[in-house]
Amino acid sequence: MQIHLIPNSHIDPVWLWDKYEGIDEVINTFRSACDRLDEYPDLTFTASSLQFYEWVQQFDTNLFDRIIQKVNENRWEVVGGWWVEPDTNLPSEASFIKHAEISQNFSRKYFGRESTVAFLPDTFGHPATLPKILSCTGFKSMIFCRPDEKEKSDLPANLFRWEYDEYSILTYRLKHHYLQGNIDEDQRLTLLNDEEYKTNPVNCFFFGVGDHGGGPSIAEIEFFNKFISGQSTKNACAVHAGVGYSTCSRFFDEAALIPDIPVYSGDLHLHAVGCYSVLRDLKNAVRHSEQALQFTGRALDINGETDACLEAAWKTTLFNQFHDILPGSCSPDAAEQAMDELGGVQSVCRDTAYRALKSVSKKHHAFAQQGEFRIFNTLPFDITVPLCVESFCYYNPNAAFKDTDGNEISIQEVLPSVRCNNRRWEFVDSIPAREFKSYYFDNKTLIERADPSDSHFRIIDNNSDLNTDKIISSTLKQILKTPIRFLVLDDKSDTWGHGIHSYNNIEGEFTLLTSSILSGNVTDKLYQKWSYGKSTLEVTYSSYKNLPGVYVDFAAYWQENRKILKIEICPSEVYSPDITMQGAGGPIERQADGKEIPLHNWAWISTRKGGLAIVQDGAFACDCTANRLRLTFVRSSIYGFHDPRKLDPADPQRFTDQGEHRMRLHLLPKHKLDDEALERLTLAFLEPCHVIRECRKSNQTPIEKGNTSFRPEMTAK
Repeated sequence: MQIHLIPNSHIDPVWLWDKYEGIDEVINTFRSACDRLDEYPDLTFTASSLQFYEWVQQFDTNLFDRIIQKVNENRWEVVGGWWVEPDTNLPSEASFIKHAEISQNFSRKYFGRESTVAFLPDTFGHPATLPKILSCTGFKSMIFCRPDEKEKSDLPANLFRWEYDEYSILTYRLKHHYLQGNIDEDQRLTLLNDEEYKTNPVNCFFFGVGDHGGGPSIAEIEFFNKFISGQSTKNACAVHAGVGYSTCSRFFDEAALIPDIPVYSGDLHLHAVGCYSVLRDLKNAVRHSEQALQFTGRALDINGETDACLEAAWKTTLFNQFHDILPGSCSPDAAEQAMDELGGVQSVCRDTAYRALKSVSKKHHAFAQQGEFRIFNTLPFDITVPLCVESFCYYNPNAAFKDTDGNEISIQEVLPSVRCNNRRWEFVDSIPAREFKSYYFDNKTLIERADPSDSHFRIIDNNSDLNTDKIISSTLKQILKTPIRFLVLDDKSDTWGHGIHSYNNIEGEFTLLTSSILSGNVTDKLYQKWSYGKSTLEVTYSSYKNLPGVYVDFAAYWQENRKILKIEICPSEVYSPDITMQGAGGPIERQADGKEIPLHNWAWISTRKGGLAIVQDGAFACDCTANRLRLTFVRSSIYGFHDPRKLDPADPQRFTDQGEHRMRLHLLPKHKLDDEALERLTLAFLEPCHVIRECRKSNQTPIEKGNTSFRPEMTAK
């Protein structure tokens, strides 16, 4: 067939409306599609997103039965094989695997088949690693629309084999947009008479009303029936024998037979680069939900359980990766709804992980009379990381801090999180894979320890040579060409960043207000406070005696509108013009050309002394040139503002990402690029090191007098 006509309806379950309106539109559209299939026996229909089918099953069982019948007749095609059509730039590999696992299980159970067509016509670009993810989860082909030919002109053809390493998937970029419901007959005929459609032996053409649902209209169907039968007097092409209603699967089955299909490797960008960073709070909630679900799954596994109890939480997280939620292009109400749902996911994970790890802990009697802090490492490898203990209970100030093997652990008192009765200590230690390690204060062993007043920072002159104070600046000077800068960029683009490839309109930068230091036997810290306009930024650099590199914590109190905060890092003696970054499923090498690109948790820049690894939690986009990396920390835009809509300056506006934002980095010199080592380093950086507290039972040796109120609170750094 020369032109495969694909009747479909692209449905955004959330965009400028909330999820519940989306549910209504899914049901109405699917009912309409069933009616059209009953009225036109040659018609087919294609729809994705297994979440949609679960909604129909829950709210209209008769309609669900009708859909099953149409699927069995091979007239209704279930495509996509994922829970929704998600953003594909920012989710983790674990999320994509869950998308396929949960969705294909649903499809097998109710439709007796799996989907082999990845269906992403509206998603805002795709990472270079996606062929691997799709291939490894059973997909054979993929259809997409963005970036279009103007945004990415270097594809060898619209039909190509997209490769990453040894993985390959047959991929088709729609020549014409997936929404053709609002064009007239003349426009439709012009598209169907496209020169490429005449030249290529196999082509694909979508039609149907979408975004807010709708599907193929009666008027469209009548037009195409006439076109197929040759009754259209305006049809100049008249290749009617090669035109008919079809499905994506049939199209790819025929397209795969075409000889010498060209090959392409690399990202499919650049479309809507502003969506890599806008609505940062929502992106953070999705990423922290992913991390919490993976951590909880490992905790359950340590306790001999499966993660089946997390399926509902996974579904909620996957749904909120939809390509108008995670990219931040939705309405304020929809964003708030998503934040509430993702907060629920994290709450479920906290409770479930605690129950599983508490069960493991209870199987081991407490050793120490004073009670124990048990820190868990759920990862499949040993980790050595900074840790901290914060406790309401006042131990003897000079009590030795030990592990249950009796080894004394060097600790340092630092500022607690609250200025009340708590005390807080930091230390560095190794925790075995998939196990916990116990720590306690031994009141029988007293040692010399710094006065608690030394936990406070000491203000220093901003212009002084910080090296003389023996803090982390000396380490920073070894790995960075210049100090880290905090730049403010003007951004008058719309929410999506349409027509933008890079952000470089620097308006100013934060000014240093104060600096203070904290030095000790475990960690040295430099705390700085910066300001710009109505905003402030707090930065804490930490170095640890037994760990390489520098840890950096940021807290921005952002009050700027339609501006961007970027953190500029300039490594010493940059060697390569390219940057290697973590992608979902593997590393991606990208050109350091200053364009805005999506960011996962690590990046590596080659230098003449080896390289600099940047491990981070809290940024989702960056740009890189041959001399510097700029992390996009905050991008404050207007909710759902789409050019060419006009903004009246007298109207009130709702701006995204106002308020407090936090991010943390680990800057680490590395002799060479080792992506597997960077993956382990990143996992250790993100591991929450969950803590369980245990005391001796009453039939064990009594706890010492004066320590009967063991009520510690503990967190891991």
